[in-house]
Amino acid sequence: MKLYSRDYNNLTEKELEEWNTLKESQASQRLGSMQVKENNYPNLPKTIRHHLSFFPNNYLDTLEPNNQEKLQVLLNQFSSLLNETSSTEQTMLNFIREKEAYFIIAALFDNYRFGHHDAYIFPEFQLGTDYRVDFLLVGEGSGGYQFIFVELEDPYKKIVLKDGNLGEAFRKGIIQISDWRRWLSSEFQSLSRTFEKYKSRNATLTKEFMRFDPSRCHFAVVAGRRSDFNKNKEKTYRISREHEHQGIKLFHYDNLIDFSKSVIRRRTY
Repeated sequence: MKLYSRDYNNLTEKELEEWNTLKESQASQRLGSMQVKENNYPNLPKTIRHHLSFFPNNYLDTLEPNNQEKLQVLLNQFSSLLNETSSTEQTMLNFIREKEAYFIIAALFDNYRFGHHDAYIFPEFQLGTDYRVDFLLVGEGSGGYQFIFVELEDPYKKIVLKDGNLGEAFRKGIIQISDWRRWLSSEFQSLSRTFEKYKSRNATLTKEFMRFDPSRCHFAVVAGRRSDFNKNKEKTYRISREHEHQGIKLFHYDNLIDFSKSVIRRRTY
């Protein structure tokens, strides 16, 4: 699924003229599948940055956080919606998608050592016909591309038990991830056909998108509020750390707000 109403695979004549003008300089830097001029990169129009990326319609513009005022308004709206106890995981997912507030989920990159070179997001990403991932984050670091499969669960219902053990919401998300892992280990190669549909016409998929490498696959469940984690804080956070050793990070929705504030402040993922 593409993110934006605009199709960034196609440029207007005016945009092509702008790009041709900006192409001339000395040093070059890779952006997605293409080469752009290092000195000119900050000056490239948003449409060009998308067009030259690996997946033009799923590109997370690392310069977009420069629009701090707009992003702060979106984050405030997200926070207000989250404070409504009638909100569900679908409510939060719909807000992010309809408002194009993808930076809120992309802020999860803050917990990983990739995504700062190149970053993409695929909402409601299908794993064959059996499973759907709420958000797939694809990020590049010095070691190549890696993947974060994100499951959203309810912000309020059955999150953490009084004794500090995980409630139904987190357990459900962890079971879902177990299903994804089994599917990925046997069917990952079939995803190359999906990525082919989204990639730039000029790009060639790299090995990370062709062969399953479990070390490149990470998983995250987002559920509940910070107050849920504090019911039996020591035990809940210990359980969270245990799952992290298994490649699953557990977050509450207040984490998303904190991480998003950091993105806005740093002006990059």
